[in-house]
Amino acid sequence: MGKRGLLGFWRGDFWLSEGDEEKRVLDVNALAIFLVKDHPGNLFVSSVVEEGVRGVYIPVLMDILPVRAYWIMTKRWGCPQIESARAIEHFVKAYDRVCYAGLRRESILESFELAEKLKHDVFDCAYLAFALQEKARGIVTTDTGFERICRQVGLEYMNPVPRNVLKRFAEQNK
Repeated sequence: MGKRGLLGFWRGDFWLSEGDEEKRVLDVNALAIFLVKDHPGNLFVSSVVEEGVRGVYIPVLMDILPVRAYWIMTKRWGCPQIESARAIEHFVKAYDRVCYAGLRRESILESFELAEKLKHDVFDCAYLAFALQEKARGIVTTDTGFERICRQVGLEYMNPVPRNVLKRFAEQNK
């Protein structure tokens, strides 16, 4: 993998040297979809997440995202609270290859800088800053808005869900 740049500025700290394992950031939607077996995107997202928990790459999550996924599952999708909590607890306990990390102070500031430069939402840009902070190859997401911004900062956009299935997500999100 070659050197990646941030908005045209080369940053030499993003080299993967031999022996380094590939990292991929999972966004909150990828986590929640993985945990909800009857979600229309589950089959597609699960195959990618399962590759990570089996050792193909290191899945990286912002440490607060399991709690946020619980909120999405229960409040937006109407999943039962007890089942959702159990699914989150199982994920956290069972998958020890998942790396949990916080967004560092510098990365928080970078999120706002990226939002301004990319003319994009700061929350999404926090994922970019987090992926860069963790030296990840890319972001696993079902959000098509990440395609352009990932490319602009040299990250790989990894959306495993076909576009025709993504259209069905509107029903799930009601």
